[in-house]
Amino acid sequence: AAQLARESAVREAPLMVAVDAEERRDAGRSRAVVRLASAIEAGWLLDLQADYLREESQLVWEESRERVEEINRVLYEKIVLEESWRPAPPSPAAARMLLDHAQGIPDPAIIAELKVRLALAKKYGSALADLDLQAALVAAAEGATSLAALRKVDFASALLDGRTRALLDRLAPETVALANGRKVRVEYIEGQPPAIHSRLQDFFGAARGPSICDGKVPLTLHLLAPNGRAQQVTQDLAGFWERHYPAVRKELMRKYPRHSWPENGATATPPPQGKR
Repeated sequence: AAQLARESAVREAPLMVAVDAEERRDAGRSRAVVRLASAIEAGWLLDLQADYLREESQLVWEESRERVEEINRVLYEKIVLEESWRPAPPSPAAARMLLDHAQGIPDPAIIAELKVRLALAKKYGSALADLDLQAALVAAAEGATSLAALRKVDFASALLDGRTRALLDRLAPETVALANGRKVRVEYIEGQPPAIHSRLQDFFGAARGPSICDGKVPLTLHLLAPNGRAQQVTQDLAGFWERHYPAVRKELMRKYPRHSWPENGATATPPPQGKR
């Protein structure tokens, strides 16, 4: 930084050469003062000093527009002669910057669940290739450079190819069907066995609950009372009917007398889907 001296004839030029300058001290502070300057045109630099010229492009996050933008500059050493802004063209670098600023996109729960499903499928004999989820996220987001465009990306489908998705849906499916035809979502949480939540009555007549990974992984069953709260959590449905159901039945009959609570849950018929 410098200050033009009062006697300088150059006052308003955007570019100038400091021909004569000195350091002055005022009230204990020093400052550079240009006593003699020469105004110049940017075109002179473009024509005469090609060795010192360079062009650069830079991606920046534009918060107000919620998008990645590209700045293109022409510089004479470190002096910006020309500068233009435009929406960034799609690229992996733009996608990475966009994802860095896209809080909650994609839904972290979707990514966490996908990681658990992939780990289960690989652990129990699948020929799934290793998947770099971060690289897959960048590839899925590569066509977008704004949050508006990113919100339209179907990450659940874009992260996996057809073969991988088919294997994953077979080994670690998103939903399973119960004996009465009701489909329930499988809960995948890291560090916990996969589980399902459904009404206790939906399991009437079943000796064991559903399993995944070609039958190698039994699902943890959250057996719900009519109010939606877990009455029992188990992987041993046969043991539940034998040891715990009689006491649970007495409590449920008292709380929910309008529901059917047969004496032997292991042989009872589950209610049709959608009915109590």
